[in-house]
Amino acid sequence: MVAPQLQAVLVSTEILVGRQRLAIGVLDRNTPVADARVQVRVYRGSPADPQASEAVADYRSEGLQGKGIYVAYVTFAAAGQWIGEITMQRGTVAAVQSRVPIKVAVTGSVPGPGQAAPASRNPTRRDVVDVRDIDSGDPPNDMHELSIADAIAQHRPTLVVFATPAFCTSAMCGPEVHAVQLLEPAYRDRVTFIHAEIYQDFRPDPAKIRFTPTVQEWRLQTEPWVFLIDRTGAIAAAFEGPTATDELRAALDALLAR
Repeated sequence: MVAPQLQAVLVSTEILVGRQRLAIGVLDRNTPVADARVQVRVYRGSPADPQASEAVADYRSEGLQGKGIYVAYVTFAAAGQWIGEITMQRGTVAAVQSRVPIKVAVTGSVPGPGQAAPASRNPTRRDVVDVRDIDSGDPPNDMHELSIADAIAQHRPTLVVFATPAFCTSAMCGPEVHAVQLLEPAYRDRVTFIHAEIYQDFRPDPAKIRFTPTVQEWRLQTEPWVFLIDRTGAIAAAFEGPTATDELRAALDALLAR
């Protein structure tokens, strides 16, 4: 048996003070793996930091079409430079550690929980002749009935997924849209589902694509993202990177229980 050569990749880029979701990819010879045992510890300066935080990173893949991510929730007690120590093991081979620098901020560039959601007027199906002009998926999905501004005005709990299935640099936008769509049958009578494309003007010439005004209003630098908005128009939860259906289901249930 060839010994694994494990490497950790921190997917999360927007990391703030407090309890945070860390999304982590684990590779073995540059191939993603789903069967590793992963432990995460974050600290400042020394592993003996009294404010260190640690957790098991569970592999989450429901709805992500054969892809997935390891997710750990840890607490950052203060802003500044931290170290993430990620311990990985497959089978009976000795565990491998990977250390990654983590910059922790007090406030993020992307709108976060507790903040007012930007009331964006992203185009809907009624604003275009062909829905494929605002949805690069094949086929387009059905989450283009309301704008974010309309959903906020109607005081509707809302899930917004920012993704570009055809042009996604992470290759996770299509799976993320699918993970979200799996929730629609059970929640569509209580929650508005909105898909906001990352780009515009990709038809008929993809070379002319540019970021949509909505992406610029939300100040997104990565994709995909999923946001939950409560009845008051405040952001209740935000998920960067691949987010499995079961994670989103739990967050929706918490939102609706408010």
